[in-house]
Amino acid sequence: MKRLFVKTENARRFRTGIAMLESRGAAESGLMLVSGRPGEGKTTTVMNWAAEVGAAQLTAYPNWTPGCAMRELAAALSVPVERGYEARIGELIAEHEIPIIVDEAGYALAKNAAALERLRAITDKSGTVMVMVMMEQHYATLSRIGQLASRITWSVEFKPSGLPDVAAACAQLAEGVTFADDLIARIHHETGARMRLVMQAISRCEAVARHNGQNTISLADMKGAPLCEDFHARLTKRGGRL
Repeated sequence: MKRLFVKTENARRFRTGIAMLESRGAAESGLMLVSGRPGEGKTTTVMNWAAEVGAAQLTAYPNWTPGCAMRELAAALSVPVERGYEARIGELIAEHEIPIIVDEAGYALAKNAAALERLRAITDKSGTVMVMVMMEQHYATLSRIGQLASRITWSVEFKPSGLPDVAAACAQLAEGVTFADDLIARIHHETGARMRLVMQAISRCEAVARHNGQNTISLADMKGAPLCEDFHARLTKRGGRL
């Protein structure tokens, strides 16, 4: 399977949000939220944009402190952690208009979002963008942190992928194999329209086609074979037990 970025409808909506953010009125209102179910392609989409514009990419985790955030930001910008390094980070971000991305940002809301506040202070001063990727259930906590919430200009919720997105993924990612319409429809249904599972299904179908020496694969060729394994759904149905 090819390792390409598929420009889905969610990706297009994200880019629209970025364009709106860049044309905002107040320079300090440079925060953007990205949310959606696990597997919708949030991180892949945001990191694709990050690579394109040279953004600093951070990933929060439990007990992520302001010090951790700043050291990781320094590493992302190749700034030595020594006396005055935080000021140097601010200068670089302002000079080169470097956006900051925080994946799994929900973890950074503990302790009054101290880590995000430290990063927010940098984007306030530089007038640059910060994109926070988090689950929607964290919004209530975020709303109580006024300094952050008041600076959010745009929010993008990643929705289940449509059939055209699944068809595009099959066409662009499969190597030497054409997917029949009935199989594309089945992939869309069985994966719950989660792009991560769609890619898993494409890989499995491609392997079957290669094993059978086929250039085209249809639903009949996959009879009896699971297209993907959605352990998240299984855990949810069984109350956390496999």
